Amino acid sequence: MEHKTVGIRSDHSAKDDYALEREIFKDDDIEIAGVSTSDDDEFAMKRRRFNAFIHTHTAVSGEVLDDMPDCGIICQHGQGVDTIDVEAATKRGVRVTNVQGFNVDEVSDHALAFAMALGKNIPYYNAAVKEEGVYHARSCEPNVKLAEMNLGLLGFGRVSRRLARKAKVIFGSVSAYDVLMDDAAAREIGVRTAPDLDTLIREADILSIHLPLTGETRNLIDAGKLAMMKPSAYLVNCARGAIVDNQALSDALDNGVILGAAVDVVEPEPPGREGNPLIRNKRCVVTPHVAWYSKSAIKRMRTDAAQSALAYLRGETPQWLIN
Repeated sequence: MEHKTVGIRSDHSAKDDYALEREIFKDDDIEIAGVSTSDDDEFAMKRRRFNAFIHTHTAVSGEVLDDMPDCGIICQHGQGVDTIDVEAATKRGVRVTNVQGFNVDEVSDHALAFAMALGKNIPYYNAAVKEEGVYHARSCEPNVKLAEMNLGLLGFGRVSRRLARKAKVIFGSVSAYDVLMDDAAAREIGVRTAPDLDTLIREADILSIHLPLTGETRNLIDAGKLAMMKPSAYLVNCARGAIVDNQALSDALDNGVILGAAVDVVEPEPPGREGNPLIRNKRCVVTPHVAWYSKSAIKRMRTDAAQSALAYLRGETPQWLIN
């Protein structure tokens, strides 16, 4: 292989000086060009010499692609490719890959932890004790027990199915809706299939979102959909922040339309202390996009992305091609 340059813009890889990627590339004439995630000027300066680009959250538009004339592949660290203009990449003959299935247990665990904590009022009891000094059961209204609740899953992909298997032994019932619903898989797991989105929303005691961010799913859960939920219901989002209208959710929490929420994602990210109403809303638990985060997930994410770049540079077919 003639000399090639792979650009990498990821804090996870930079932390150990790209040691894992260097090991994968060691038998080929490949140079790693590390780019700070916080330095757009450095990215603009270095990217013209990339033959492949591995990144975490960089916005890769058609304009950026035009500034990388020798780059033939964009490798996403993670599954969501909503920061990449895949159509523009395809038109320019640039391949796009992601990493699939590397964090299924982590994200399903996080969503389950959110659902159980909300269902048991744990965040609100904690706030009552620590912020208000109220050490009493009546600081929150009693919920029905988890074994009487319906957990509604919006989306029925890998994470949602793993969550369903775990949740079945805790919640009274688990239902799901997906435009591409796999009824056979639902029956095998013991999940009830909702006939449509509105039915899923109306019947859920806890609605957990597991969809990709697309043009069709952006702001899918808006004020109108939130108004369909039970006033005693909770919303969990471990997918993408923009699937939910964040202001509408905050307003729904303030006005008692629903009882509470827990989100691992907001829009935009990072939100800044004053940049998102959910950050300030006491009825919403927020974690900083960490549902996927584990040592094994980071290793798998980095390994698969680097191997996709290497396969392309060797003239082979990369894994997890999007286009």
